[in-house]
This record gives sequence, structure tokens and C-alpha cells, in this order.
Amino acid sequence: MPRPRPDGPRLELRRGSYSILWWDGDSRRRVSTGTENAVRARQALADFETQLTQRPLQLTMAEALTRYAASRAGKIEAMSRLEDAAGAIRAGIGHLRVDQVNQAQWDRYAAARVTRPGYRQTAGTHTPRPVSTGTLRREFNVLRAALRQAWKDDYLAKPPTLEPPPDSAPRDRYLTKPEARRLMDACVSPHVRVFLSLAFYTGARKGSILALTWDRVRLEAGMVDFQEPGRRLTSKRRAEVPISALLHAELAAARLVAQSPYVVEFNGAPVPNGLRWSFARLCTRAGLDWRPTPHHIKHSVASWFAMERVPIDQAADWLATDPKTLRKTYRKFDPAYLRSVASALDL
Repeated sequence: MPRPRPDGPRLELRRGSYSILWWDGDSRRRVSTGTENAVRARQALADFETQLTQRPLQLTMAEALTRYAASRAGKIEAMSRLEDAAGAIRAGIGHLRVDQVNQAQWDRYAAARVTRPGYRQTAGTHTPRPVSTGTLRREFNVLRAALRQAWKDDYLAKPPTLEPPPDSAPRDRYLTKPEARRLMDACVSPHVRVFLSLAFYTGARKGSILALTWDRVRLEAGMVDFQEPGRRLTSKRRAEVPISALLHAELAAARLVAQSPYVVEFNGAPVPNGLRWSFARLCTRAGLDWRPTPHHIKHSVASWFAMERVPIDQAADWLATDPKTLRKTYRKFDPAYLRSVASALDL
């Protein structure tokens, strides 16, 4: 029975000096360290192992993505989004070496990137369509970060210069207040009504609402705190906002029948995966002529603030959103915006 091969390079004292032995495929290789000193030989072996593993030929894009994801574990909140993006890139260009990724490879990947079957779909019932610009930008950012990490770890001479996909166009369609009332009136599930009440009366993000627990709802003080204890602060900030009279009534009723610590619950359990199907059916019952998603609600609240001419700083604090974003995206909804400038064009 043949002896098993060593897993990695090793030292061998040969004719009075040390050599490094390793296997390259089926070939046995040897290189002299040029020294008979054991300490210097071990130092040479460490340098050789570093050079051997950090050759571009030894690092594929799939491996670079795995290394990058491991480096971000425990440091970011949206780890699942990173892993989803990495999985798509791995399936498309994961076979390439990191030094082979260039603009042409990314362009081919982006052109061929289409949607995959959803949770309740099969390949036979799913019609592939090009993914959204936002999805491509997320995947591009993960690709660029993984290549930069490979460069920092000396797997690349320098990261490639890649042109990112264009920004998504800002949403112009928003829920009007009459449409919002129709959605509230069409609710038949208590957990959906509680979710909508928090969304419409606070403008909080979907994830913040679904993670909200009763210990952060202070009905007597009239405040609700969406910041989770121990949650890492990220660019997706979470605010503490007042509870309006209408929201107070909804929350007080929900508190009386609560079966779990979570404000939005279904059968005594939290709702971790969103309300995609429930919200879609709700829109149908409400008779809306378009199909918004829960993410449109925060956008709609920001639009209402602009229409009511709420000061940017106050709206930003309420929505936990960068004032620059509000000014850039929502000032067009202010009916008085640029009105005074129009007089300069009078003839």
C-alpha cells in the first residue's frame, strides 16, 4: 500500500542543507533553501507556503467570495443578502481566477443574469427575466469587495477597474392617502393590520417593524423605539418616534390579545420573512390598480412629508434617513419647491 502524500510542503535535510519538497499535481517538486540552519529553513518554508497559496492560479472567484463572506461574518446585519449575491456570482463566474475578472467578464455576466425560480415555483413554471438594476448593483458591490479583499491579501497585483451598473431610477409611484385607507379597510388578518398601522403612522422599514417587541412600545409615554438592543448600528438607521392617537388605538387593541413578545405576530410567533403574499392579496382586495410592495410604504410616507412641507431635518429624524437622500429624492413632491424661481422666467 503506497504511503499517503503530505498535505503540504515540508523540509528535508539533503546533502548538508535543507530543501523544500511538495507535490504539484502528480509531480514531486524540490527547491533548495540554501541554508543548513534549521531556523532559517523553517522561515524559508513559511515564506514558500505563503507564496504558494497566494498565486492567482490558486484562487478562484468562488474561493475569493467565500473568503470575503467569512471576513464579514458577525460584522454586518444583512449577511443573508451578501450570501445571496455571492451565490449568484459564484454560479456565473465563480470558475474564473481572480486575475481573470475584468470588464468584459462582468458585462457578459450582467447581460446573462436572469431571475431564478422563487420559493413556491419550479423551473417549469418560472419565466426567467432580467434582474433589476438594484440586484445587479448589490452583486457588483459584493464582487468588487471580494476582489479588493483578494488584493489586500496579496492574491492580486491590483484590483481590476470595473464600471458599475447604473443607479436605479428613484420611485415616482407612491401610495396616496386614500389608497392607504383602502388598504387599512381591506385588512382581514390582525397581524397585517398591525403591520400596516406601524408602517403608515411611523414610516419605519419593514425589517424594523417585524423585529419590534412590546418592551420597546411605551404606550403610556407615547413612544416606540425601533432600535433593537445590541443591534449593530448600520447605515439603515432606526428611529424612536412618537405614537399618534390613531396608532395608539391600534397598538392598545393588539396588546390585549398579544401571545408573544413581538408586536407583529401570527399564531403566537414572529413573522420573520415579511408579508409578501399577504400584502399582495391585500392589494387585490383593496382594488388597487397597481401592485405596491411593503417597501413602497416608507417611500409613500416620505412623499407625504414633502407634500406637507415638513422640514427636511425633522423628516430625516422621524424616518431615520439621511437628509441628503430626502432632499435629492423627495423635494420634487413639495408643491412649493422652485415655485418662487418660476417668476424669474416671466416675460
